[in-house]
Amino acid sequence: MAGLNGVTSAPPITAQSYSGGAQIADNFQSFLQLLTTQLQNQNPLDPLDTNQFTQQLVQFAGVEQQISTNSTLAALLQVMDTSRLTGAVDYIGKQITAEGATTVLDEQSAVWNINVGSEAPQTTIVVSDAAGNQVYTQDINLTKGNNVYAWQGKSSSGQVMPDGFYTIQVVARDAKGQPVTATTDIQGKVTGVELENGEPVLKIGDTIRVKLANIKSVVTPPAAPPADDSSDT
Repeated sequence: MAGLNGVTSAPPITAQSYSGGAQIADNFQSFLQLLTTQLQNQNPLDPLDTNQFTQQLVQFAGVEQQISTNSTLAALLQVMDTSRLTGAVDYIGKQITAEGATTVLDEQSAVWNINVGSEAPQTTIVVSDAAGNQVYTQDINLTKGNNVYAWQGKSSSGQVMPDGFYTIQVVARDAKGQPVTATTDIQGKVTGVELENGEPVLKIGDTIRVKLANIKSVVTPPAAPPADDSSDT
């Protein structure tokens, strides 16, 4: 009787060999057909070594289990993404304050919060446009704690600047000229939520993006008073 190739001549089974469960099923079916043929035609005086096809069966089972695990993990990650996005939706319509130095000039108004650790009477404010060009500088006095800084959208020479992204830089010094730690925050109303690399990001207006980890405070705007439908009689 013509000899048949042994079971161990089949290509090794690895997770990289297959892109999904369907391909695993096709290859497993072919393996079983080959194994059945070999068992039917084996030499009774020299039977097949059961360890050979047992190892192949274990490899198939292991790869199938790995693919199933990967599919389960993918499904769990999708559920987690959806859950995080759903939770972030609660921020829409609320006023937030978040760490940041870049905000939007809109209708000649841009506002930052500047926090300093101590009195900083010798403070220089520098505002730069999206290209990094310094467009405005001002020397001011900052008190300890939170200070609201509003820029009216004009350059140092009085030119009206176009709406867009602007970044503030704060160089704070005390009365003796020693540096004072200063941090900046931006604020605005959340208008939407997006997923970036699996993480929810809040939108302020149409352009500013804020990570949840950078949020420092959330305020629900007061409800608008009901309309007065009464009419004079």
